[in-house]
Amino acid sequence: MKKQRFKIEGKIYFGNKKFSLEKITKFGDKEDIVKKEFFDEFWEKTKMNDMDSSSLILQKYIPIIDAEIIERGKNKRWFSLKDESIGGDSKKLFLNKIIEKTKSGEIFYNKIKEFFPNFKERIERQGENLKTQGYKVVLNESLKTSSRLVVGLGAGHVLETSLTLHHIFGMPYIPASALKGVVRMVSFWEIAENKKIKDEREIEKLQEQTYDRQISDSDDEDIVRHKLLFGTQNFKGLLIFLDAYPEIQDNQGIFELDVMTPHYSGYYTKDQAPGDWENPKPIVFLTVKNGITFCFNVLFDEFRAKEILKDKNFSQEVRKIIEEWLINSSILSNLVKNWIEDALKEYGVGAKTRLGYGIFE
Repeated sequence: MKKQRFKIEGKIYFGNKKFSLEKITKFGDKEDIVKKEFFDEFWEKTKMNDMDSSSLILQKYIPIIDAEIIERGKNKRWFSLKDESIGGDSKKLFLNKIIEKTKSGEIFYNKIKEFFPNFKERIERQGENLKTQGYKVVLNESLKTSSRLVVGLGAGHVLETSLTLHHIFGMPYIPASALKGVVRMVSFWEIAENKKIKDEREIEKLQEQTYDRQISDSDDEDIVRHKLLFGTQNFKGLLIFLDAYPEIQDNQGIFELDVMTPHYSGYYTKDQAPGDWENPKPIVFLTVKNGITFCFNVLFDEFRAKEILKDKNFSQEVRKIIEEWLINSSILSNLVKNWIEDALKEYGVGAKTRLGYGIFE
């Protein structure tokens, strides 16, 4: 009988030693297949399948592998806390488990489907509560991703890459702050384009004018409008953005694995000269797949807007703009809708937007 080429022996801890087993041994002719079988057996026997939150798994149950690979008598460590960061094969196997369990019919997917109405109701209830405080809905629209989406990629995480998931419901979402940031950017560059500003110093001055200063009589209409809606250091903006949540459809997967390959790790981490002699180290990371619909909600602080109309400290120009929004709410709704669509269809939201991530149909 032909002797199999690879032998893996050891154990995996998921988060801590309570989620592990005695050592197990796997044999095979292909290293990647033996590793997967080894990982799968630990996943099943430690009852990781019983976990019902992808967020909990991703944050608290990172696999720590303590195993040896023996290839025809030669031993090597699969993983070593002393010499390696958590990545490579172990990270890929772990993230693929999350993807596998969020496919239609699987446990994470079923839980997300179960939680989805609660999450949606929570956002809607938040909107209703804000209405009682004098806010008015100016946008309630659903848009679908046309590319992969990754929000929170650079957040602190033991895997070096992260993804923003709701800490209770385990579903991906777009935080209100991320959405407001990209929409504010669209408004800013619209002003710069109207003023035909291209010089870097002039752009910096415009940034200072739109954010650092109070609303001034010397500001033109576009800048006044921008400051009123998005705020400055001394003025709270009249728009409020809510978290954008996904509308989970039947038989629809949620996550996909992607990879980036830094070619000059020595240059970025050790101040070495970049060179083609370095070995690229692929980094896998979790993304929201394309074709996922998100619901966006934006509200306008109508109560404060009416108070500004009574405040003689604000200029006639400011009060004129606000009065126009209050009389004809469709003006403001169309303005916000155009900004949202430009932001999401042209620029994208989240990380790696320059490479086409985070774009919506």
